[in-house]
Amino acid sequence: MKKSILGIMLGVAAFSGTAMADLKLDVTPQKNGAWVIVEKAGMPQEGVQVSLHGQSYTTAENGRVFVYSTGEAARSVTIKATDNEGNSTSTKAFIPSNRS
Repeated sequence: MKKSILGIMLGVAAFSGTAMADLKLDVTPQKNGAWVIVEKAGMPQEGVQVSLHGQSYTTAENGRVFVYSTGEAARSVTIKATDNEGNSTSTKAFIPSNRS
């Protein structure tokens, strides 16, 4: 019984540590692309590589970068972010049409 409780506590602690290391993406779609803010543990992350359609962008000091989407039609895209420690995450976003 004590081993079970200890195992559960260690599992929760390990999961909590992993959750703190995870990157979070906040995506605001716009015509021609999207604004992306990258955070870790609630803090903006500078120097994170954000990619879309094979193009790579780097976040500024405020954790923000604009990623460009090619094409005129509205579509769903996958935006990926990877920090200097190798942590990565991705999210899908719907980019509106470039047409006026």
